[in-house]
Amino acid sequence: MQRNTWLRPEKGNSLTIRLLIWVALNLGYRVTALLRWPATLYYAAVYSSVRRASWQYLSHLHRAGALRRPHWGMVLRHIHAYSTNTLDRIYLLSGRFPRENIHITGQDILHEALHQNRGCIIMGAHIGSFDALRQCGLNASVPFRMLMYRRFIGATSRFIEALAPGFNADIIELGQPDSMLATLKALRNGEFIGILADRAHDGGRSIPIRFLGEEAPIPAGPFHLARLTGAPVVLVSAIRQKNGTYHIACTGLADTLLPETEPAPAREALLSPMQAYVRWMEELCQRHPYAWFNFFDFWEKGL
Repeated sequence: MQRNTWLRPEKGNSLTIRLLIWVALNLGYRVTALLRWPATLYYAAVYSSVRRASWQYLSHLHRAGALRRPHWGMVLRHIHAYSTNTLDRIYLLSGRFPRENIHITGQDILHEALHQNRGCIIMGAHIGSFDALRQCGLNASVPFRMLMYRRFIGATSRFIEALAPGFNADIIELGQPDSMLATLKALRNGEFIGILADRAHDGGRSIPIRFLGEEAPIPAGPFHLARLTGAPVVLVSAIRQKNGTYHIACTGLADTLLPETEPAPAREALLSPMQAYVRWMEELCQRHPYAWFNFFDFWEKGL
């Protein structure tokens, strides 16, 4: 079985993404949106791993009773949703996405976390757009830092992220010697830390949790961090609506993480909140099946 199948160079090339960015910023959204289907067909034709991963995910949704039996048209629709997400990133990170087209619910949960003076862990997944949340965080009174693994960042992300001044300054890079120290310092200073908790950069630190009917490796690191620091955890999703707006929804993690001083075994203490996190992901996928952007062998079945 091959593990960590997402740890590989990002797909795409610099010439294509530079052209896409130029068209987007100079000819506008409506013109650029016409390129989404050609891009979708290209990726579907060239990258068999993307097709297989989409089919695997849609099949799991079907077996879970949340979707009809998949066909290749649904795979294309899934990849097309990712093309739309990539296009929206250009406008979000360049500051050209209308702020009034981003709506948020559950802000009271964030305010409550803020008043605890322990920082806050904003936990999301590769479902929808985390860049929409970042756009809101730019105007927040509390610094918002993002934990990210950057080793395999490709041309597409590099050029799009260059559109946002200070993007890298807001990142704590995982896998570095000082990553944990920087994270702990930020939380002690009352900052908000964002992490997409459905992928691990070190396969040995995952716990198998049942997701859409079959066990998948879920990273334990974000939950260890919450237990170590006592920082409140808020689950956040940002889903694109049919009219092109984004809806950001915040909800507190249902289970309380015991402080590190409690005598509970680490795995036992983490299992309940991890299961709550996975249930949250399942509900998002069932309501928004094409917003799932993990195009790799998520269940590690050897695609």
